Amino acid sequence: MTATSPRKAGPRQELPGYVHTDRPWDELGPLEKLETLWADPPGFIGWFMAIQNDAIGKRIVLTAILFFTLGGINALFMRAQLAVPENNFLSADRYNEFFTMHGSTMMYLFVVPLMEGLAIILLPIMLGNREMPFPRLGMFSFYTFLLGGLLFYFSFITGDVPDAGWFAYPPLSGEEYSPGFALDYWLLALGVAEVAAIAAGVEIVIAIFHFRAPGMTLSRMPLFAWAFLVMAVSILFAFVALIVGSLMLELDRRIGTKFFVPGEGGSVLLWQHIFWIFGHPEVYIQFIPAAGIISSIIPVFSRRAMAGHTLVVTALVGTGFLSFALWVHHMFTVGLAQVSMSFFAAASMVIGIPAGIQVTAWITTIFTGRPVFKTPFLFAVGGIIIFVLGGITGIMVAAIPLDWQVHDSYFVVAHFHYVLIGGVVFPIFAAIYYWVPKVTGWLFNERLGRWHFWLLFIGFNVAFFPMHISGLLGMPRRVYTYEPRLDLTVLNLISTAGAFLLALGVLLFFVNIFVSSRRPREAAANPWGADSLEWAVGSPPINYGFARLPIVRSRYPLWEQEELQPEWSGPAPAATPAGGVAPEAIDGDARTARMLDALATWPVRWRAALTTSLLDARPLEIIGLSGPSIWPPITAVGLVTIFGSEIFAFHWLSAIGIAIMVLGIIGWHWPDKVPLTAEERAFEEEFDIPVRPNGSHVVSRWGMGLAILLLANALGMFLISYFFLRLENPIWPPQGIPFPQFARILPALVLLALAAAATFWAQRSVQGGHLGRLRLGLAVAFAIGAVGLGFAVWEFAALPFGWQANGYASIFWALGGYLMLLLVVGLAMNLFLQFWAWQGHYTPLDNIAAVNVSRFWLALFVFWLISVGVLYGAPYVV
Repeated sequence: MTATSPRKAGPRQELPGYVHTDRPWDELGPLEKLETLWADPPGFIGWFMAIQNDAIGKRIVLTAILFFTLGGINALFMRAQLAVPENNFLSADRYNEFFTMHGSTMMYLFVVPLMEGLAIILLPIMLGNREMPFPRLGMFSFYTFLLGGLLFYFSFITGDVPDAGWFAYPPLSGEEYSPGFALDYWLLALGVAEVAAIAAGVEIVIAIFHFRAPGMTLSRMPLFAWAFLVMAVSILFAFVALIVGSLMLELDRRIGTKFFVPGEGGSVLLWQHIFWIFGHPEVYIQFIPAAGIISSIIPVFSRRAMAGHTLVVTALVGTGFLSFALWVHHMFTVGLAQVSMSFFAAASMVIGIPAGIQVTAWITTIFTGRPVFKTPFLFAVGGIIIFVLGGITGIMVAAIPLDWQVHDSYFVVAHFHYVLIGGVVFPIFAAIYYWVPKVTGWLFNERLGRWHFWLLFIGFNVAFFPMHISGLLGMPRRVYTYEPRLDLTVLNLISTAGAFLLALGVLLFFVNIFVSSRRPREAAANPWGADSLEWAVGSPPINYGFARLPIVRSRYPLWEQEELQPEWSGPAPAATPAGGVAPEAIDGDARTARMLDALATWPVRWRAALTTSLLDARPLEIIGLSGPSIWPPITAVGLVTIFGSEIFAFHWLSAIGIAIMVLGIIGWHWPDKVPLTAEERAFEEEFDIPVRPNGSHVVSRWGMGLAILLLANALGMFLISYFFLRLENPIWPPQGIPFPQFARILPALVLLALAAAATFWAQRSVQGGHLGRLRLGLAVAFAIGAVGLGFAVWEFAALPFGWQANGYASIFWALGGYLMLLLVVGLAMNLFLQFWAWQGHYTPLDNIAAVNVSRFWLALFVFWLISVGVLYGAPYVV
């Protein structure tokens, strides 16, 4: 029996208050020391320094629920306005503001952050580990999300509320038709929240890849983890597209670039392509984790294994890939070529296949099991029903002629609400009712939960089903009123009544939280008889999750591995589910088991976690994780200061924000080196595994790799924009602009190649034990790179055109500016590395920072090579 098994240790509330004990450290037992070591700091300042995944995840979830409530209030105002024709409850301008805020809140500030917060809470214990790989990055994600969302809603206080829709189509969103600060709030405040989503996505990807318990191979990984992995990878691609597009639109508004200005070399269709490259995957970024939630809940309450587990995994991954091939079906009415529209119409129908696989697996699991109709199960089943109806209308609008008829009608409004509320919101409530007992230690009131479900289910269908009919009868969307002659009053009145009934259901949810928390019913470690590892620890979990990390032999470890099973109430599952293996076939050996036994009580000087291999989850490293810090929230404040000050063009305040952010990043990454003692070396020798208290090589490599991927994605969006504008303009470069001369930029490119080579030589030198050569190589690389930057600045300063000239000039300057910004970042990284090299910080065995900087400079050279080839070569050949 493990040290954290609830049979032995019990729920957290039964444990002594280790953190608050006055006993000397040496008198504490190993578990007491672990509890103290992993606890967050107390007090007011300690709240800001809190780093535990459960604390950060809960804050993200609660903040997302706050924004969900605000978005719902916006929707109620809209429905009140549309209850009767020619209503004057809201003016046209005010309606557009509520419409924009509702859509933007739900799309950017509710679902994705909530899903990421849920992942941060659950993944460590679900995967059988102790924490997320970058705890401070999780902190940064929360604070940027919170501050970005508050900045967005600050627009109500200043009276500059965005009103161009949650899609912000130019030219409506341009300076001419949207003067003032309203659209700048939309572009810059939401940009902060998008950075938060990307930061959390990086953490989720690495956690799922390398923070799984020994033996948890990819084939044994929970469907929840598979779904959230696909979500996180999709975020890394889709959200970067929106950030680049938002930057380009903000530059059009503020400094006169012409990316989206028709007639001057720009194109409004470019924005639609960039936005929907983000926007359509965004729908599946929301649905895929919701599908993972359903796939986690359905087997538990059906008392059997998930039918077609491998097919469900394939469907999740396939949906993620296909979601990036459908964006044009939002643009069938803009006049694109029939051939291209036919391709996207076919893709829009094909994506129904993986969704159908999952629905079939869910239904099969339910009908072949022994369902127990608790509240989480009701919400999961209700979500399936509503999502299927939304999926049917989705296949309908994939047909181009039908889409032409209903595209700007309430039929489409009904469709995507059936998909997003049925496929996302209902599963979210299912997840809350299912996992809140684990997080809080108390159960919801079951009767209030059932009332909540039925009010929500009935209210939703009353609100949105009539919209299909009103849309087919001619009810236009995105308008604040309609004429009595359209004979749509009854349908709209029913929809409004349904919306308020739905809101009553949500209100009952908050009542349930209040009642259940005031008169709590204690939750056992596993009140549902669930199958995954998070239910093997107490409710709520101890700070460190697992003292002794589990070894996984099955897809359903709590159903098949007796040593992991806590005491739980309720009927046992049906026959032992498929997917397990015999104990003698354990992934690992006796040494792995002994290592985990030792790790249960050691180390107690630093926060230790285990990394495992990508495919078969074999132990790779014992690593130290970051501790509490005030620097991530300071970094977030700096970032929000930059974006917020630019809304009002306070450039001096932006400079202060940059200084704060740079200071925060330095403090965040300032090494606090833990010396490797004889005890750690003995552990390494005994168990043949590296002990790295100062951080993981595996996690660091993945972190830099994903950072380079994000930068490459941004470069890709700039290049896509370049070639799109090229295709839109028959003369390239436009008349009056000379062809670019490659000879002028060649010195910068050559010097950059030399700087990358010097950085690589420096990295190889320290690995060979030559610290002096590391210092020399970095100094040479910095000098060469700085001269190369000087040549690039000189070249752009000498250009015979400015960025305001036309679309060609704008994209030329944008690409060049992006490259020079990356070069400045590379030089800053070089200086930071040099500083610590002169301090003697690096050794032949501890030099991952040098490796990462070398890889960044290699990627930087590749970025420059590709971009210079496009900017200086493409006009001659295309």
